[in-house]
Amino acid sequence: MQEHHWGLITKKLSGELSQKETEIFDKKISEDKKFREEYEQAKFVWNSAENNENYDYDRIKKRITQKINQNKKRKINKIVYTSFKYAAIFTGILIMALSVFKDLNKTEKVANNTDKILKVTLPDNTVVTLNKGSFIKYENSTIKKFNREVFVSGEAFFEVKKNNNQKFTVKTNAYNITVLGTKFNVRTYKNENSVVLTEGKVMLSGFKTNTGKIIMKPGEIVKYNAKDNTFIKNKINTEIYTSWTEKRLKFDNFSLYELAELLKIRYNKVLIIQDKNAAEKRISGSAPSDDVQLIIKALHTIFKAEITQKNDTIIIN
Repeated sequence: MQEHHWGLITKKLSGELSQKETEIFDKKISEDKKFREEYEQAKFVWNSAENNENYDYDRIKKRITQKINQNKKRKINKIVYTSFKYAAIFTGILIMALSVFKDLNKTEKVANNTDKILKVTLPDNTVVTLNKGSFIKYENSTIKKFNREVFVSGEAFFEVKKNNNQKFTVKTNAYNITVLGTKFNVRTYKNENSVVLTEGKVMLSGFKTNTGKIIMKPGEIVKYNAKDNTFIKNKINTEIYTSWTEKRLKFDNFSLYELAELLKIRYNKVLIIQDKNAAEKRISGSAPSDDVQLIIKALHTIFKAEITQKNDTIIIN
């Protein structure tokens, strides 16, 4: 912003605008969007500073006012010089305060808008794998540094860098996840909200209800039902929920129930098993994760049974 614009803002905040300057200021406010935004930011910082005991702005303003009043009896050019001198002081204070304010509120957002998974390394070397259509946000001030708090929307797998002096917190719209060093998967979709822990220990808190805190151990899932604000914790095969981070799905002694869960979660497919003998089988192996048809072919080979597909339903006969 131009220097004389800062002079107008400064004098407006300190109540020193002349009638002509007031007319100029009002015109700028109504016509110049950038000027209006800068003024609102400056006013916020000015008001915040007045309420902050670390900045004795009242004392500064009183001294400046006294100085200007002392110079009223002097030559007009001296008065003008002094007024602009202290207006410049105000301007410098505001510019510095605004710079600090913006830095303290600096937010980074990483969104995965591609058709592939995206790996992100945070400032503390924590690695986040983002699924398609997901994003994370976190504060990254150069003054405060990374505070190890991340907001997630969609699905993400976290490999948290251990730091005994500072906890790591993942925030969602429904609850918070606090860890020291661990690996876990978070899903925050509209119809499904869950946390799956593969390694370490986490605590869920900050619920909108009086649920309290939930401590999780490896191999557990906590599912959240947004309709009635309830949680269910169960033991599971974590690969059902974490296999998406690889390019291949790995079946390590999967039951048909676990396979059905995977197909439902990853591909929105319903698995129906009509062969009672097949229902008792367990499967191991792998298949490319980006093509559900190859997975169906793999099932045909494993079960040696006829497999048909109708829309989103897979039937093992």
